[in-house]
Amino acid sequence: MIRCEVEFEAQNLFSLLTGPEFYKDSNAYLKAVLQNAMDACNTRKALEWSFGTEFLELEEAKALNSMREPYMPEITISYSSISQRLTIEDNGIGMNAQDIERYVARVGSSYYTSEEFAQQQLDFEPVSRYGMGLLSAFVVSRAILIESKKDKSVNTAWNVMNRASLEAVTAKWMENSGTVEYIASGKEDSGSKVTLVLKPKYALKLTLQGMVRSIQHFMLYQPFPITVEYDNRRTVLSEGNRILDNPYADVLGVVSICVLDDLLEGYIWIYGERQKNLFEEPLLYQQGFLVEEGTESGLKPEWINNMTYRLHVKKHFLHPRPSGDGVVRDENYRTLREMIGQRIVDYFEENPLGAGPYFMDGGQPVISEYDKEMQFLLRAVTVEVYLKGRQIELSIDTILRGFEGKTIRIAFIEKELFEYYRRNYLMDFRRFLRENKLIVFEKNRDLFCQMLAPYMRSQRYVISEYPGIVYDDMVADFGRLRSVVPYRNAYSLRPKKIGYEDVFCVAEKTQDGKLELIVNEEHRLAKQLAPVWDEPRVHRMVAVILENIKQRILNTKQSWNSILDFGGLLIDEWHSSCSVHEQSVWCLETDFAENVNEYIEACLDERDKVELGLVGLAFHREDFINWWFAPRE
Repeated sequence: MIRCEVEFEAQNLFSLLTGPEFYKDSNAYLKAVLQNAMDACNTRKALEWSFGTEFLELEEAKALNSMREPYMPEITISYSSISQRLTIEDNGIGMNAQDIERYVARVGSSYYTSEEFAQQQLDFEPVSRYGMGLLSAFVVSRAILIESKKDKSVNTAWNVMNRASLEAVTAKWMENSGTVEYIASGKEDSGSKVTLVLKPKYALKLTLQGMVRSIQHFMLYQPFPITVEYDNRRTVLSEGNRILDNPYADVLGVVSICVLDDLLEGYIWIYGERQKNLFEEPLLYQQGFLVEEGTESGLKPEWINNMTYRLHVKKHFLHPRPSGDGVVRDENYRTLREMIGQRIVDYFEENPLGAGPYFMDGGQPVISEYDKEMQFLLRAVTVEVYLKGRQIELSIDTILRGFEGKTIRIAFIEKELFEYYRRNYLMDFRRFLRENKLIVFEKNRDLFCQMLAPYMRSQRYVISEYPGIVYDDMVADFGRLRSVVPYRNAYSLRPKKIGYEDVFCVAEKTQDGKLELIVNEEHRLAKQLAPVWDEPRVHRMVAVILENIKQRILNTKQSWNSILDFGGLLIDEWHSSCSVHEQSVWCLETDFAENVNEYIEACLDERDKVELGLVGLAFHREDFINWWFAPRE
């Protein structure tokens, strides 16, 4: 076996970790330096409190500390528009020359994960973890200057240090440099002062209001005063927990769920489509700092339509990414997601049907990987059905248990078409009822289909010879009740194949009222078009043909004598009380197929057809449902 050492190109790696491509937010440096300053102050505070506890009883140590002047943490962020320098100063634990070499100059080495810090045995959990925070400053600055002095509170039995280790130090780190230079300093007060020499394009964007907004965005609250200065103007930030209930919750009847336990605090809000503009994007904090924001968060249950939250993880539980723009989607993150789902389920447990208005419509995957949530959905989602001569709403759980141990055929049909069928074709309608033990209408039909994934044996379209009668049915085997979770990626909302090879397309009305045309993949022309379907000329040509069929279904009273290009405008909203299939009866002119072929000739010449493999592409009347055409003269 031949082995070779893995080497890192230091300059390339440095450029990557300090480049804007690594950080989504150019203000990420502000959060990083704030976290460093906050940890430094909290470390000194913990050391000050623990002074004497290593050799005295706890009560004696408390008494001793009560005689000392109390430590008051302070952080100051100041900017000078003349020098274009931004300074972050704290009176925390500070650093010495050894710290500069071990933790500043060594990227990825953090004091707070070191054995040296662990030996302190402090009752304090730091925010900083990776030892990379300072690198983010190079996105906006040309140089970093550090003045620091180690605080004397480290001289306890837990961490014996010589007097030299308390000497102040001044360090300089230039952009794109792999070297940190430092010298002894005359700084007298404990703490650190970090100065960023800003690049001009970032310096011009900096304002007092902008700095304040960024701090308040990145920090949930300020546990002690943070002073922000811009030239001669200053603002002091010192706020308590800012997670408050949304005022619209009570006024608009929005679901507001308060969360307060040992790990989490905050609110979850679930709301309808009309209230969408009244709520901001989700924000997730940990240890007082923002760790994730935006709708890309994976904490919203799949089955909830509109939800946002302000949540604070009180201790180190999630693992933020090194770039600071989100958290790792690991087992802890999934645990948090499960906790949020359980909170919502607990809220609706007494009234599961009350959750109905907030569900996703099922047109997208809603099956959760968490079994308890799916058990709740089975009880909470109702489907409008026709059963034993009655139209009624039943929960999915009631249906599953009612047919347990049986294999049945279920028909999915528009409610209007069901009534049309009963009025006009009574004899065949009776056959339809005998064959299908359960008739399902549009309401929550897609959710129902997803829940039936473990029981589905087959699914097909039924295109009747009776004008206007098209529906799809499913054979479901309820031999035993099964968990939906393992089947969350194996469901089908509609039959995968139309099942009639001679039909080019079928019209469908979705549960939210939109008219769709489904192309039959098994049809000879669809097979011919499939390899070049995404070719721009072909894609546009087919879109126009399908659009014309839609227009004729929706506007049967209008006379059509050619294929029209509507400029890509799709008329897909269905507002009629009439079934889409009833409306499609006699929707096409007798010469529609010829008009389509003329349009194809206008789009593609013989050379194009040869190049695209579409020689012989021609439609016939028999390629469409026969009762779509006007009666023969």
